[in-house]
Amino acid sequence: MTVTPNNGLSAEFLRGAETDPVSALAGHRRALRQRLLDGATGAEVMAALTEFVDALIIDRYRSAMRQAGEAAQIAGAQHCCLVALGGYGQRELAPYSDIDVMFLYSEEAGEAAPVLFREVLHHLWDLGFHVGHSMRTIDDCIELAGQDLTIRTSMMTSRFLAGSPSLFQKFYRRYFKEVVGRGAGRFIEQKMEERRREYVKFGQTIYLLEPNVKKSKGGLRDFHLLRWVGMARFQSSTLQDLTDRGLLSRQDCLALTEARDFLWRVRAFLHVEAGMAQEILSFDEQVRLASLFGFRDRPHLLGVEQFMQQYYRHTVGLHETMLRFVDRCQAVPAKSRSARALPVAMVDGYFVVTSRHLTVPSELRARVLDSPDLLLRLFDMARSRRLKIDTGLLDEIHSHMDSASNEAFRTPEVSRVFLKILAGPDAVAGTLKAMHGAHLLEKLIPVFATLRGLMQFNQYHKYTVDEHTLLAVAKAEALALESGAIGEVYQEIRRKDLLHLAILLHDLGKGRKEDHCEAGKAIAEETAERLGCDEQETRTLVFLVHKHLLMAHTAFRRDPYDQKVLLPFAKEVETPEVLRMLLVLTAADIAAVGPGVLTKWKESLLVQLYRRTLPAVSGEQDTTVGPECLKELISEVAREFTNTAAGEFDWIELQLSQFPLRYLHGTSPKRIAAHLGAIRRLKAGEVLVEETFNEELGMSEYTVITHDNLTPGIFSKMAGAMAAEGLDILDAQIITRDDGIVVNTFQASDPDYVGVPPEDRRASVAERIIRVLKGEEALDQLMRRNTRLSAVRHLPATRQATEVEIDNGICDKLTVIDVFADDTQGLLYIITRAIFQLGLSVHAARISTRLDDDIQQSLRTVGRHQVVDVFYVTDRDGGKIEDHARLEAICSTIKHEIDVFMGQPVDASEGVSTGVPS
Repeated sequence: MTVTPNNGLSAEFLRGAETDPVSALAGHRRALRQRLLDGATGAEVMAALTEFVDALIIDRYRSAMRQAGEAAQIAGAQHCCLVALGGYGQRELAPYSDIDVMFLYSEEAGEAAPVLFREVLHHLWDLGFHVGHSMRTIDDCIELAGQDLTIRTSMMTSRFLAGSPSLFQKFYRRYFKEVVGRGAGRFIEQKMEERRREYVKFGQTIYLLEPNVKKSKGGLRDFHLLRWVGMARFQSSTLQDLTDRGLLSRQDCLALTEARDFLWRVRAFLHVEAGMAQEILSFDEQVRLASLFGFRDRPHLLGVEQFMQQYYRHTVGLHETMLRFVDRCQAVPAKSRSARALPVAMVDGYFVVTSRHLTVPSELRARVLDSPDLLLRLFDMARSRRLKIDTGLLDEIHSHMDSASNEAFRTPEVSRVFLKILAGPDAVAGTLKAMHGAHLLEKLIPVFATLRGLMQFNQYHKYTVDEHTLLAVAKAEALALESGAIGEVYQEIRRKDLLHLAILLHDLGKGRKEDHCEAGKAIAEETAERLGCDEQETRTLVFLVHKHLLMAHTAFRRDPYDQKVLLPFAKEVETPEVLRMLLVLTAADIAAVGPGVLTKWKESLLVQLYRRTLPAVSGEQDTTVGPECLKELISEVAREFTNTAAGEFDWIELQLSQFPLRYLHGTSPKRIAAHLGAIRRLKAGEVLVEETFNEELGMSEYTVITHDNLTPGIFSKMAGAMAAEGLDILDAQIITRDDGIVVNTFQASDPDYVGVPPEDRRASVAERIIRVLKGEEALDQLMRRNTRLSAVRHLPATRQATEVEIDNGICDKLTVIDVFADDTQGLLYIITRAIFQLGLSVHAARISTRLDDDIQQSLRTVGRHQVVDVFYVTDRDGGKIEDHARLEAICSTIKHEIDVFMGQPVDASEGVSTGVPS
């Protein structure tokens, strides 16, 4: 077999390969990199490299035959051949891909076979290739294919390289007859299970922050799987052949080709930049490739976000098309076996139910496809009866939607059925996702089309905007099965259709120049009009979408026991039903940001605000405060003590009266009792630490009980001691009572341990805190000694600017400082140290690390994210800070200290955007 170069590049390098193949290969790869930069496609690069490697192998094989003598030449030409397998066999050799070759021989080759193969193999190793290699007879191939799924798959893409063409043809005919053509159903099941295991290993969602372009869901392996299944079921090896035979729609063929070519080019860039088989599309690579692919930042949308939107659109389409194709392939024998056995039920004159599947007879499909009413009824029936819509029908709907107008879906009947789907119960999110996959949802809510695959370039949003909104609906639905406070609230909501619609719309304003909440308001108004909502329904929907961040902002950053916080919030919400909807929307929104984002602690803060607000919007008396409530709490705390004397009730009441409401309602009676026991034991100059592991919240709690005159900066030093121990502080409750007793509680995760840290570990942390507060260990030396901080800090390649804001209007007696900064271990210590050095006292704090990016974006420019820490402070005399110059100094000092800690050069010309009121 001769290989004729189809471009001058390969011919030029092949001439050099004869004398110095290593240098020629390196030069070829450099040239491929330049071709990519000049605009070459991934397919062109892979073809060029494949051709080059083919020529190297073929030349070495022929050279080995000549050098081995006449007998070897005969054997090599008539009884042996070299075969390319796997991706190499498909001519899809990425710049640093492994090479998979098989030496096929017959018994007549004799001793010449291993000699020839060894020459070729050693040559490839000398060139630096990673080579998958095997030496087999045809019988070996047939036998091994039945034993090993990987071997069977790799030989399906066999390609002749050199040697005996007749031997290869004999192998090829037998292999496809005895292996590929048999047991297709079993093979497809095994490959799907193999792929599912890869999803577990490489990511079970398409929307990974740093996906593996080959093996993550939606990656090239999904394309390979579709092709393997097509070969097994239909003996069809190319997309074009599948399309020509009517097995794949032309629309799907085009989409698959575009996705494949896009991923090929991305992968080629990753390889040539890394100089190795790099498959991970990291944050840095995303930024680099966005520029190389021609994406530029816009005022409202980063270039990298545009690039990743294209990436996700391709991978989502590839994955969904693969699943539909495989589903059809698996259904072929099942349908033929069961067509006569299963009863067929016609429903509503258009729909057919067979087993658990829902479809439309072929003679009625055109009528259904042209009727928006019937299409909506189809999806509603699938939802209500828990049926799966036939894959082929979904493909036809998908194809038909491209030519369907949005206005055709603007009818009262379509709106009625859509709201019925949204009302549930059950399978609301699943139905919406199916409608989105079929491109039907965007006919009802047109903006969905522009948001398909739109990512948010930060470390905390795990999903694209469209996937996030659909997942948020699913999170809300899941609450119906929960027995907690938020689940109970969800079950009380009467208009679940409006709730689910608000959740579906809440983030659809993203990707625009204006604030996404303001854009969302306009989208909600337009959608309400489109669906024929009345005035009250419209007002509720628009409020929920426009103000969907209000509850999180208030709960996580402000004190709900402050009337200046509570009353404005209640005034905006207005009614108990809207309050219930806002609570569920907020919880679902946060939960859908990513796994573990809605922590038990955040849930408790949301529920706390809900319970404080409910009496205000319902006109009822707040039963969570007042003498009766306090009396009940005193009894519960007393029961935690053994042999409580009558007089001790008075002592407990006296102690509890010196704590703020947020402590009394946010701390369990058992923990309160432990704290009071420590207060009773506390002596002058002592520090006591009560530590426990909060099973419900999944974090360690450390409470320091001491006197405020023990040492200056107790809060800061406690934060520093814990940071030096490697703990990640998640929340802090700071209390200094009127009698001078400090009760500071920190909640933290311990990254060195999974689950409950050992008792000796928690005791060690407690002892470190005590030593630091007593002055027995210098904190500055401890921080310098401990290298964990600098080693563990993982900062994004481009830092977001630190911002510090002052709010002097939210609280009568305290100044509120909001600090926005990139999250990193030790940040809280740096902030609190700066606050202490400024001569300020911290009376309360809200530490909201890993706060949902949207909450901050609602108040600031796009891109501010990661962390907001809030501190309620006074000067050392207990007074509110009013002087404007001092407020400016506070902001600039805190910002400066954070920037120095982060290692960011401080630009004096950069204005300090402090938010200080004039």
